[in-house]
Amino acid sequence: MQRHLMRKIHRFFFALALVFATVGLASPAQDLFDQASFYLEFYYNGPASTDLKELTAQYQKSLDTACANQKQACSYDTAVSVIQRMISDLGDGHTYYQSPEALGRFRQNSRGQAPSGTLRIGVEHRSIPGSRDRLVVDVVEGGPADQAGLQYGDRIVALGGKALSGYASDSEVVQALSQMVQSGQPVRLTVLRGPERQKLEIVVTGREINLARLPSLKMRPDGVAVLRIPDFLAEGQVGQRVHELVRQAQAAGARAMVLELRGNNGGSAIEALISMAAFMESPYVAFTDRYDVERNELMVKDGRITVRNKSGAEVTRLNLPSLARWSGPLAVLVNGESASGAEYLASAIQLAKAGVVIGEPTAGVGNTTTRTFGLINGGGLNISYNRAFLPGGNPYPARVTPDIAVPDDLRTLAETGHDLPMEKALEALFPRTQ
Repeated sequence: MQRHLMRKIHRFFFALALVFATVGLASPAQDLFDQASFYLEFYYNGPASTDLKELTAQYQKSLDTACANQKQACSYDTAVSVIQRMISDLGDGHTYYQSPEALGRFRQNSRGQAPSGTLRIGVEHRSIPGSRDRLVVDVVEGGPADQAGLQYGDRIVALGGKALSGYASDSEVVQALSQMVQSGQPVRLTVLRGPERQKLEIVVTGREINLARLPSLKMRPDGVAVLRIPDFLAEGQVGQRVHELVRQAQAAGARAMVLELRGNNGGSAIEALISMAAFMESPYVAFTDRYDVERNELMVKDGRITVRNKSGAEVTRLNLPSLARWSGPLAVLVNGESASGAEYLASAIQLAKAGVVIGEPTAGVGNTTTRTFGLINGGGLNISYNRAFLPGGNPYPARVTPDIAVPDDLRTLAETGHDLPMEKALEALFPRTQ
């Protein structure tokens, strides 16, 4: 009922805005800017203290200047550039523009199905300053690289037997690897691994893969289970998968767990809430919009999610079969790229004293949620729409400050093979006796 009312209000005011725009025979750029400005002024509920009307008025002048020579022919693309600068000026990482292509990929990921469309090996690698070598910073679970044994932190030093130092530039290295993968033929990667700098030859063959991410579990030889949650995008799948993997870790006799949230930039708050239930008792979050019309309390208890509206009436109940609970030693890894749902989960674990948080301060958007508003060019404007609150009424922390601060130093990882946050997590799980 409340959401229906908000939609009616939105449709009325936006229709009114379009009427005035039509009277002035506005350009496509102006129509798009008017729509984005309306959404921002009417719905924004984030931490920025900027006067939104002044902000949109300022960038209306920028649009007028950009469209001066085109007038009614001024294109969507011109408005997009202005909108992006306006949103950047707001300074809220939970409010951002998505192109039609990016919005399409986001929706695919939310369904858990994002076909690559081209041959991939499922790996992200970054340049290493002062070298042509590449550092592996992400491996897609179940992809060719993962199945071949490539790991986070591996340093790629050669392609097909040719040292990367023999290439003229980083871009040439990236192009060469891409061409080899797209050939569909096996690609031989030479990598250095770990502090021992073990030299390995790994052969991978590209294929089309699903780029949507789900949690994964790896058991270390020392009995530590590493549960990685890349993001919370796949609705209806991430939380339940976390519980399945916790149960697997318990069945395998894991004596401790590392929850890997580095690089997790969020997704569904519901999936984060369900994931919380694998590590703590009765997780809870309350959300409210700018006008306190859509206030909802969400909690997981007795094997189900319950949602109550602002009057306390139960509006939704969703059973969650086969929930698990990890009760052993737990370390949570975060970095500056851990955002949104990852911050909710890490904050909840930290506040419940269910585990120790290790790494870097997080992105700082952990007390709002984003709603996507479709734009007339096919893109989307994501706006900080809800504020998030704890059971006592206090807001969730915007940023997670680790219990143990350790820089996520990729340079050290590349040069020495030492993953400093992971090493500190193992120390925290198994402290040495004096």
